[in-house]
Amino acid sequence: MKQMSFMALIGCSVLLAGCASQGEVVFCPTISAPEEGARAFVRSDNVKQVFDVRLNGVNAICTRHNSGGTMVALTVGLKIKRSLAEGVENDVVAVPMMSAIIDADQRVMSNQEFGYRVGFDKGSDSKFPVADIEQLVPAEARLVISLRPAY
Repeated sequence: MKQMSFMALIGCSVLLAGCASQGEVVFCPTISAPEEGARAFVRSDNVKQVFDVRLNGVNAICTRHNSGGTMVALTVGLKIKRSLAEGVENDVVAVPMMSAIIDADQRVMSNQEFGYRVGFDKGSDSKFPVADIEQLVPAEARLVISLRPAY
């Protein structure tokens, strides 16, 4: 019985030590996507086929940053489809994305462009990958994410 209690204590200690290394979880700033940026058409790398890319949900975990802002760890779900009538070959599509930090006066404080590459097997018509993004959002600001058309 003592050994079992000791093992439970060690297990709880490891769990709590893992939590202690994390920052303080706080409410996230407003995160949005403009309607125009929720869908884009992107031409693939190899076959030059057009892929329909859509934002498909967002999940965020926010922690307090030493600067007074919020560190946002964002997971963005994507829905990527292609027409097999236009091609079934192996292909790669680079999904161009961007984010912007908007202040309380609705001015762009900063923006960042980044991409996410997705491979398609022969005969595959859709994928649902997730892109992980980390962004520092100053106090009283909000985060906007968007797809960028590249076609």
